[in-house]
This record gives sequence, C-alpha cells and structure tokens, in this order.
Amino acid sequence: MDSKTFAQQFLLDEVEQMRAANVRLHLLSAITHGIETAGALLDQLPFKAKGQGKKRFDLALRKLFPLEYLQANQRVNLYSQLRSHMAHCMLPAKTVSIEISEDNHLHFSEKVIQISLNTLFEDYCCAIKKLIEQLEAGTLKNKKIVFENLEALNK
Repeated sequence: MDSKTFAQQFLLDEVEQMRAANVRLHLLSAITHGIETAGALLDQLPFKAKGQGKKRFDLALRKLFPLEYLQANQRVNLYSQLRSHMAHCMLPAKTVSIEISEDNHLHFSEKVIQISLNTLFEDYCCAIKKLIEQLEAGTLKNKKIVFENLEALNK
C-alpha cells in the first residue's frame, strides 16, 4: 500500500467515520495517533523507524496544521501531554482539557490548555488532505507501507 492510499483510508476516511458515529474518546485517540503517523509520511526515514514519535508529531504540527498548534505545542508538550497519555492511558494529561464547544480552542487557563474536539477534528482533516495533496503532487515521497499482516482491513 502506498502513503496516499494509507492516508486516505486510515488517517482520513476511518477518522471521519468515527466522528459520524459520535465515538469521541476513540476519535481523539485516532487523531493524536494520526498526527504522529502524518509526520512519519512527511519525513525521509523509513515508515517504521524507531524512536521518532515526538519528532514526527512535532513535524506534522509544524508542516500541516495552523500556526496556533505550533505555538500551543511550545507552551505545553502536546506529544507528551496529549498523544502519549492517549496511547498509554486512553486519557489526556491533567494539563489538557478536551471540550466539545469550539470556544477557547488552544486557549490556556493557568497551566491547562483547552482543546475543542470539533475544531481539532476539522483542523486534522484539513491537515491530512494537505498531506494527500502533497503526495499526489509528488512533492512528498510516496512511501510503500507493508500491510500484509492487516490485509483484512485493506478495502
């Protein structure tokens, strides 16, 4: 499977299906993992390169997301406080407040950042579409993703 197909099917289409099903906690988890995975498609390293999680997460925020995410990431380590906590505990850290309302997205209240799940979802989808456009245009290398062990999930 190539990067474009992978990004379309698993980073965009399936995340949109989660949103449509109103599966919010798993949606948040998929988005945070998807950000890191987008970074894996942006860099020059092999897709499964070890020890690249934070670098890839930060790269995706820097290259694909609005500037406000990079600024927020400089104040609170979103990889650690959001992505890693979601991966290991299925909850964000205490320094992250997930809201449904779009008010105060990426706003800090004392040491807590407020993140609107709805706004994050919209920005994530725009980011992944931007990634797909770069793959289609040939400005990014289209990596081959070995997918043999999950063939049943491939359309």
